[in-house]
Amino acid sequence: LLEARIKKMRARLHMAVVVEHDTDDTVGPGSVVSIEDESGELIEVTISAVGGVSTDSPLGRALMGQSVGDVVSIEAPRGAWKATVRSISR
Repeated sequence: LLEARIKKMRARLHMAVVVEHDTDDTVGPGSVVSIEDESGELIEVTISAVGGVSTDSPLGRALMGQSVGDVVSIEAPRGAWKATVRSISR
């Protein structure tokens, strides 16, 4: 079983692609984004396929390509909500 897992992980590593997002002007993979929800709570998220908010998630899709000050609408399973992008860094 361990050999099968190792083989699977090696295949994933072989097929992996490093995505560079080299600007803090817009949200992209690798960005650390601070957002403020409708109640004023600040939330900091990292856009990443591994260990953060996926670009395929409702929040990740809504944030991709946004700039500081943009208001985004997030369509989540528990209902829609809005957030304002407060800061973007790498």
